[in-house]
Amino acid sequence: MKRLHWISFSSTWLMLLLQRTPVLRLPQWAGEAGGLARIVALLRNVAATAGALGAVHSVAGATTLSATTTSPAAATVGTSFRVAYAITGAQSAAASWTVAGSVPPGLTFNNGATSGTINVANLVLSGTPTTAGSYTFTLRGWERVNAGAAGSPTYSYTVNVAAAAVTAVAPSFTTQPSAQTADVGGTVTFAAAAAGTPAPTYQWRKDGVAIAGATSASLTLGSLLASDAGAYSVVATNSAGSATSNVATLTVRAATAGLAFTVQPQSQHVAVGGTVTLTAATGTAGTTWQWRKDGTALAGATGATLTLPSASATTMGFYTVVATAGGASLTSDVAIVTVATGGPSRLINVSTRGFVQAGGSLTPGFVLKGNAGKALVIRAVGPTLGSFGVAGTLADPLMEIIPLGGSTAVAANDNWGGATELQVAFNRVGAFPLSAATSNDASVETTLAANGATGYTVRIAGKAGASGIALAEVYDEQGLDAPVRLVNVSTSGFVGTGDQALVPGFVIGGTAPKALLIRAVGPGLEPFGVGGLLADPQLAVVPLGKDFNVAANDNWGGTAALQAAFGQAGAFALPTSSNDAVVLVRLPPGGYTVLVSGRNATTGNALVEVYDLDP
Repeated sequence: MKRLHWISFSSTWLMLLLQRTPVLRLPQWAGEAGGLARIVALLRNVAATAGALGAVHSVAGATTLSATTTSPAAATVGTSFRVAYAITGAQSAAASWTVAGSVPPGLTFNNGATSGTINVANLVLSGTPTTAGSYTFTLRGWERVNAGAAGSPTYSYTVNVAAAAVTAVAPSFTTQPSAQTADVGGTVTFAAAAAGTPAPTYQWRKDGVAIAGATSASLTLGSLLASDAGAYSVVATNSAGSATSNVATLTVRAATAGLAFTVQPQSQHVAVGGTVTLTAATGTAGTTWQWRKDGTALAGATGATLTLPSASATTMGFYTVVATAGGASLTSDVAIVTVATGGPSRLINVSTRGFVQAGGSLTPGFVLKGNAGKALVIRAVGPTLGSFGVAGTLADPLMEIIPLGGSTAVAANDNWGGATELQVAFNRVGAFPLSAATSNDASVETTLAANGATGYTVRIAGKAGASGIALAEVYDEQGLDAPVRLVNVSTSGFVGTGDQALVPGFVIGGTAPKALLIRAVGPGLEPFGVGGLLADPQLAVVPLGKDFNVAANDNWGGTAALQAAFGQAGAFALPTSSNDAVVLVRLPPGGYTVLVSGRNATTGNALVEVYDLDP
């Protein structure tokens, strides 16, 4: 098979993934122009409009702005608002106005205008605000229409829009923690989820006593001791009240002295028809064994060695062995077994669930390899996630698809609209249906051009800078033999805790395994000027529908093998002593989730990358 010549995107691709919607710099308040010279050409008879505009404070010998509400004006989302403006200190009314800056969404000037030149004498801003925030714009009056002849000075005006009153809803649990049994030295995770408005906070308890620092939706206990056994529950709290979950009992099995793996089974990649031999040892007399594949016990596989002859595609999977001695049990590391079937293998679907911060964005990216068009279904799901029990979803996601190195979107969507062709496309690629034709989820079906290796970013933001949890999805509509394929995928976003975790996922289609380089980069982004970084990212790769990971890393260690993989993939270099997390892994076909978290429940911005290393 001909080897692909990889193209390095390095910092150019990285910066595209990290770009954010520019921050609007609001004009500064200029104050009243008490010392400005009178503009003789702009005349006004103040008395004629004093009744309509309210009390007018005229500064003798100066031209100033007068409004029925002083700046900054106060408004509220969902409540009608109106303010009128006039130029005072001159001797006749303005015939036109120019407006620039940021006008609150939901408010417009005369004739529906929000900027530019407005040909009216009496300027009025009115409507019902829809989005909270502080908005500053500038006004200037002119003697004639179309901003003709002399004009007044430019004045700045601010409207502060408060959020609408929200009806608080007390928490209620949508996911309850479940009882668990583990060995001394093992690790368990209790998970729970509660809905409520505002979003609840969490506090885990053991035997009714609060656990210090345990304030996420999940609780992980590592290096278990016998004393960790007990009754665990979590309390969800918001301004409307609190709720306590069901009690989940943790049973910790006592370890037999010296029971530990001295030999762990190792991952293997073999040819079709080859033999796989997996071996384990504990050094403890009387140990019994039970091998498992994909979490299910294998009948008759009860020795310290497992032999799999005549390897085929069905041999591929994730193997562990449970060692038992003296009433205690330990489970080995996962050994990944893959077989070089010679068939096709491609990344076909990629997705990312993440928390979009206020004013920020979630930015998955991908590279298309080939020289043709690639048909894709791309979605930004917010409201529909609520039907799966996800709280705090992004109410109205905005989606843009932007080519590498460009700034103009080649495809975009606000609300998907329930189009029949999109519903058919969802079914064709196996995507779950969106909750309603009128939902504010975003989706497009589009064909993107590939010329060698071409990168794209999917930028997802909340309307008017809103925050919330969103799911980004990219589905390949074409077959495994299509001339263009997905090769590299990345996601830039905020890594939080609990429901605000950053969780990329991908699907390997075909019959052959795939070699991948997977990175969670936090400190390594510092040279690119990214702020608020995740100081110590950790990653784990979990097969879809399983409760175990098959690859994990905390600090990558600067190994030569990983540095060589960076070069092969065209990935930018990382400092050898950085706390970034990296794994190099070969996986069978199927779906996978990359769990990214901060060590000790820390949060921050990170970049997650999945590189296809196959030729």
